[in-house]
Amino acid sequence: MCYIWKMNYRRRLITLLLLLLISFQLQSQNRSEINVRNVKIGIFSFSPINFINDFGHSDGLYPSLVNGITRESRWKVSYIDGSFSQGLERLQNGEIDLMMSVAWSESRAEIMDYSKEPVVDLWGQVYISPDSNITNINDLQGRIVAVMKSDITAQNLIKTAESLGVSFTVHEYRDFFEAFQAVEDGEAHAAAAPQHFGLRNLSAFNLVGSNILFSPFSIYFTVKKGANQDLLEDIDRNLSIWKKNKQSIYYKNVQFWMTPEDLREERIPLWIKIVISLSLFLILLILVTGFFIRNTLKKKITQTLKKEYRYRSLVQKLQAIVLRLTPEGSITVVNEYTLSLLNQSRQTVMEGSVFDLGILPDGIGRDELQNIEAVQQINLISKIKNSDSEQYFQWYLNRVNTDESDNIICIALNVSDRVEIESALQESDEKFTSFMNNIPAFAFISNKKEQMIYANPATLALLKEPIENPVFEDFIKEEETLNRIKEAESRILYEGSEKETIEFETQFPSDNQPRILHQIQFPINLSKNEIWLGGFTLDITETRTIEEQLNQSRKMQAIGELAGGIAHDFNNQLAGIMGYTDLLCHGVTDERMEKYAAKLKASVERASDVTRQLLSFSRKGKKENIAVNINNIIDELSSLLSHSLNKQIHIHFNEKADNSVIQGDPNLIQNALLNISINARDAMDNKGDLYFTTQIINVDEKMSALQGYVLTPGPYLKVSVEDTGSGIPKEIRGKIFEPFFTTKEVGRGTGMGLSMVYGTMQEHKGNITVQSTQNRGTVFSLYFPKDGSENQERSDDTEIVDEGATYNIAVVDDESMIREFLNISLKGKGHKLDLFEDGSHFIQSLKEEGKSYDFVILDMIMPGMNGIECYRELMKIHRKIRVLLSSGYSKKDDVQEIMKNSNVLYIQKPYSINELGKAIQKLMAGYDGS
Repeated sequence: MCYIWKMNYRRRLITLLLLLLISFQLQSQNRSEINVRNVKIGIFSFSPINFINDFGHSDGLYPSLVNGITRESRWKVSYIDGSFSQGLERLQNGEIDLMMSVAWSESRAEIMDYSKEPVVDLWGQVYISPDSNITNINDLQGRIVAVMKSDITAQNLIKTAESLGVSFTVHEYRDFFEAFQAVEDGEAHAAAAPQHFGLRNLSAFNLVGSNILFSPFSIYFTVKKGANQDLLEDIDRNLSIWKKNKQSIYYKNVQFWMTPEDLREERIPLWIKIVISLSLFLILLILVTGFFIRNTLKKKITQTLKKEYRYRSLVQKLQAIVLRLTPEGSITVVNEYTLSLLNQSRQTVMEGSVFDLGILPDGIGRDELQNIEAVQQINLISKIKNSDSEQYFQWYLNRVNTDESDNIICIALNVSDRVEIESALQESDEKFTSFMNNIPAFAFISNKKEQMIYANPATLALLKEPIENPVFEDFIKEEETLNRIKEAESRILYEGSEKETIEFETQFPSDNQPRILHQIQFPINLSKNEIWLGGFTLDITETRTIEEQLNQSRKMQAIGELAGGIAHDFNNQLAGIMGYTDLLCHGVTDERMEKYAAKLKASVERASDVTRQLLSFSRKGKKENIAVNINNIIDELSSLLSHSLNKQIHIHFNEKADNSVIQGDPNLIQNALLNISINARDAMDNKGDLYFTTQIINVDEKMSALQGYVLTPGPYLKVSVEDTGSGIPKEIRGKIFEPFFTTKEVGRGTGMGLSMVYGTMQEHKGNITVQSTQNRGTVFSLYFPKDGSENQERSDDTEIVDEGATYNIAVVDDESMIREFLNISLKGKGHKLDLFEDGSHFIQSLKEEGKSYDFVILDMIMPGMNGIECYRELMKIHRKIRVLLSSGYSKKDDVQEIMKNSNVLYIQKPYSINELGKAIQKLMAGYDGS
């Protein structure tokens, strides 16, 4: 009974002491809240003068002095963090009452009041990188200097530099740390800052102090002009008292904060001392109380430890994650394996929540944990990462209810090996599926029973209807092709062949379109010596078509070169024949002989037409290049055909392009369309429909590659001529553009019509294609480059000279017959001629004799020095001389630059005396003999 009374007495005593302590604290707090002044002070990063420390608290010389003033003047201080410039703005806006660490300047004094007592005096210094060549203030000329925005240090440096005639570029930053960072990053060459800041922070930015020291200045407390004067009075009163006593908190704080950090003596703040005192009192109180409680609990604790020993031993040795949780997620038990896996201490884990660890499977949150019975615990797998590896665990969770608590037991087994295998299999399957779904080929795998175990989507799409495990017979119906495929399959499955390649033509059930296929078969070796068959089938129809068209284009080009050469030589001979025939026509008086000469001339002109067609085919004839309206040409042609073709042939031209103007030769284009129309008439046997259409299309690279030869991508005018005739047999389609090829009876055609059309399209840098179906008709498509030009053909306003004018002429031609013809015909007109058989003799004569000519008739194709070379040498001697170029043919590219000369004209061989006379008149128009 006595013991119980003593216990109650002690408890009452402890309770009384606690009540007295609480009462004392409340009274102190109430007294402190009376007559308290709330003061908002602006603070910025300016270590060690003032800054926010790592704990988020204000720190430094100024805050330490403010703490002393607060105790004396009953301030309740709150600090507003920001940059220096933000603090000045907030002071003016009334957001803060007081600003610290402000240097005096005239402009600031107009808007702010300063404390009378300065806090500390500072020097400015320039800081640079270790490898910088800045040694004095003159070295700053033209450099970039980083400063803190609105800082007096920068203003002092600028004034000092200007007084010495030094100028540099200033970059402003939020604080001195950002300014130092700019120098380290190479954005600035140097940074200006107070010396005390630089010396304490330069090593963090790999900087050094330069020899440039300048403008010592003092820093003060400031308020907005005319406001909060009582604050300045409190500050000045305290600072003046402290500065008189060398042992005051002012000198202690200045000594502490202005001393380098590694030389400072650690000090314990007053609030820590108070906390320590209160803590010691409470510890003593707890110890006294605990002494009585410990004896009571000792037995129960001993019993509990014994009960849990075996359980904990088992849990700690288990190689699996073991946790005991509360329904809210707090951890009450964790084993050593879990701590080792997480690489965390037991205290750290126990202080947190299981959700902080991030180890539970996805889908197990706080709600699921509290209602764990409703969770489907199938494949509850989580991924746990640590510094060494990434592991997977399968979880089992169960609620355990006791009288004392409600717990959830969690056990997670390491299944990393299983997950890794499953993941590798899934990844492999995804790669295989993605590859097979996107490969531009028909892929398959079949077994020895010839059943397809796998076929990619492209392969299955070839069937009309889905078939499970299809065989080759479901795709290919041609017996010969099937036999070839099965023979190749047999060589792989039974004879050890490593690869079999087959190329064949077939039609698939999906579209019945003819295709050319290239198939590769190979063995797939499985376990137990079993072999399956793998294969890829490529559709090479388009490739083969392009190859055939390319070969056809090359053949037509070779034929064109041959035809052009023949036409050139033939034209040279015809030129002489036509010339002498002309002379004969003009010279005979006998009526019968005149008739014979006229027939001879007509024959020569027909022969000339044939060579002109050959030259058109080979693109070596003379061609105009003017704006041509194709719609107008077709309209004119339709009118012509409607009067010349059988009335049972109906001509249609309804679909017209809005703008059908191109650059080209209207005569060549009209003849090309006329030739196609005549062939259409013959194919329709004078009965059917003939359709003309024009449209603007854009040829891309793919479409260009499908043409007979490559078209430059861009806009084209497509002209289509379609008939309803008998069509062109497939076996002769590749020959229809060859010169002299014809299916007509002897005497009904020369075989030059379509070859001329082909040459015309090449001459216009276009193309022609043909599509034909037996007994249904043919479509010719002509593609003309559309350059957007709508220039109208220019009228020839050239003044024609008097036909009776005579000239001094040089004739340069390797054909003696032509030279003699020109000599006879032109001398008969009163002209003076000198004849030269090649260009070298002509140039040599000009240089040696210095003779001048009114113009030169110059052949383009000659042995030795050709016409082009001769022209270039002639221009070196007489730049303004007029030249009449003449040739059986001339490539446009060779004479393109020459024809830009207005003193040059071109005439196509063969030509008549009349045509020659007109050419001379046009060449010499406006000639004054100079």
